[in-house]
Amino acid sequence: MTPDEARHLIIEGMNYAAYKETDSSLHDADKNRLFGSEHYKSGRLIVRPSPWGEGDFEEKMSALLSLANVLNRSVPAFKEAQTLLEGENSIIGQIIRRSKRPD
Repeated sequence: MTPDEARHLIIEGMNYAAYKETDSSLHDADKNRLFGSEHYKSGRLIVRPSPWGEGDFEEKMSALLSLANVLNRSVPAFKEAQTLLEGENSIIGQIIRRSKRPD
C-alpha cells in the first residue's frame, strides 16, 4: 500500500463514519486538508460551510477516526494504513496519533 492509497482509505473511512453518525459527510475541502493536497474535486454544490472545518479540526477528525476504527475493525487494511502514516509529520499523522491517546 502506498502512502496515498493509505490516505485515501483512511479519509473514506472517516467520511463514511461522518455520514453514518451525523448525516454530514466531509466536504472536498476537509478531505483535501486531510490528504495534504488538492486531491478531491467532486464538483458537489456546497450550500453550507462544512461543520467539520469550524473549531478544532484535529479534535473532530480524531473523533471521526476513532469511530471509523470501530466501523472498520474487521478491515485489516484500515489498521495497516494508519500504521503506515502514523509517524508522518502531516495532519493525518497527527490525527492518527491523537486518536490513539487516552482521554
